[in-house]
Amino acid sequence: MSVQVLKPSATLSEKLGAALPFVKLGSDHDLYALDQFRYDYASYRLGAIKGAKGERPSPEVEAKLYSDLAEANKALAEARAKVAELQQTTRDLEAIRAAYATRDDDLNGIQVVARKKLRADLIERASRRVCRVEKAITDVLGKAGKGDIAGETFEFTTGAPVKTEIHVARGIVAAPERAAFEIIPKASASSPCYVFTDETVNSLYGERFLQGLLKLGYNVKKIVVPDGEDAKTLQVFAELADKVLSLGVDKYSVLISLGGGAVANLCGFIASTLHRGLGLIHFPTTLLAQCDASISHKQAVNAPHGKNLVGSYYAPIKIIVDVNVLATLEDWLLPDGFGEIVKHALCQDAKLLQWLDEHNGDITDLEFLDKVVRRTIELKCEVIDVDPKEKREAVVLIYGHELGHAVETISHRPGSLCCLSHGQAVAVGCVVSARVSHALGCCDADVIQRTIDLCEKYHLPTQIPADQSIDSIMKALKKTKVYTAEGCQFALLEKVGRLFNVDAEYHLPVADDLIIECTKQSMAPPGTIILGAGSSGFLRRKKVTKDDLIEACDKPEPGAGWTLEGNAVHAC
Repeated sequence: MSVQVLKPSATLSEKLGAALPFVKLGSDHDLYALDQFRYDYASYRLGAIKGAKGERPSPEVEAKLYSDLAEANKALAEARAKVAELQQTTRDLEAIRAAYATRDDDLNGIQVVARKKLRADLIERASRRVCRVEKAITDVLGKAGKGDIAGETFEFTTGAPVKTEIHVARGIVAAPERAAFEIIPKASASSPCYVFTDETVNSLYGERFLQGLLKLGYNVKKIVVPDGEDAKTLQVFAELADKVLSLGVDKYSVLISLGGGAVANLCGFIASTLHRGLGLIHFPTTLLAQCDASISHKQAVNAPHGKNLVGSYYAPIKIIVDVNVLATLEDWLLPDGFGEIVKHALCQDAKLLQWLDEHNGDITDLEFLDKVVRRTIELKCEVIDVDPKEKREAVVLIYGHELGHAVETISHRPGSLCCLSHGQAVAVGCVVSARVSHALGCCDADVIQRTIDLCEKYHLPTQIPADQSIDSIMKALKKTKVYTAEGCQFALLEKVGRLFNVDAEYHLPVADDLIIECTKQSMAPPGTIILGAGSSGFLRRKKVTKDDLIEACDKPEPGAGWTLEGNAVHAC
């Protein structure tokens, strides 16, 4: 009897033959993304094996199928790479946030008690806010949405992450035509562009900078604005916005700031409003702007009630930093910039703090300045990336600014002989914040002296000018962005180089009476000479002599403030 050997049925893979190019067997897209292609192409081969009337695709159709498959695989690979990038970003964000927030186990007993009290204060203030809001809307809730006019609802989502490039390139301001990278986007080559600069910077670099851009073929005009804070007013904003519109502008136009923080803020706010947003590029020329004011997406001008109260969040296309221009700064402008650098060191970075401690040379040393500028930019980018609206980790950026802004605003009033620059006011604010931190038990007492020593090393004031009063400071504080109906919030130190947090919250409630007490401790005694470096017109430091200040300092009680009936003019 003969034995018949049965052959096993051909498997599907044997029927299909070798794997097609680009197809990775076993991967998800074999079953999902590429189903249609496999069906189209396999129809011929399976049909031929089973005796069906399948026909081989034409060479053109077959080539298109392979091309479509390649494109599908490419798109899928890009999508997977994007998912991996987002997952990594999320992990990085969590790691950064974890690195900023100190756990209870790493605090001492006094700090743990302080955290519990501040946590209770946060909860209590949140409860008060809820009660206030609920009370305010009780009447509205009974009436809103009760009418008889119904409508159809639609919605849309706006906004996407905007990336700003920051280039540190020495020598670029004097010769922008030598840049190895694109300054103004090529798409703006035929559009009117404008360089905003102040009177001082214009005399040093304005014409060379403009000619360099013209050599590159761009259509650029120059607009000169007043020096310093005199440029950051609603009146100047309105005048210059109208001037740009009158000269001509289109949606591809770019506005370029060449100057310090005031020029950058003014130019940035104009760019954010004209045509609902024009291109913006910053070339910061002061140490303060290179470390802080221009390294930002915050644009603003001052209002009669205080600093930076009218503004917007608007990201520049590029920020281009040239440390070489710091060689032409007046000596009093370097300490102004160190106010922000010291702030970063005190509340964010031990490495920067070490550099500042160890430097024994001149603060005009460009190599030293280059190093601290790069590090400060790096630190600021780190927190802006994870917290662009300064609600959590980026609260480090406003450390010392709470009281600093109030003191700065008062010092710029007419008649004040002690007109503080922004960096000077921040330094004073850092001292007050250190006192508040210690009073709450967040840090040791030596943090206060550490703050004072570091500020003094870099020629920054550590006391509030004696012509200012506690009442006027508290009134000004209530008009700043850190004050709500429930009270003031401060960034506080856990130790030098690190902020105190409560459950990853860094903006913490502080009672008015404690602020008043720490402010009193920081007032300069009568007769103290503080050479203000502020920039409100005729109040510039170099136009006030030491004799003027001494003659004005006869007020008997620090913090009492001057009066119109007194013998002395407003002064330190």
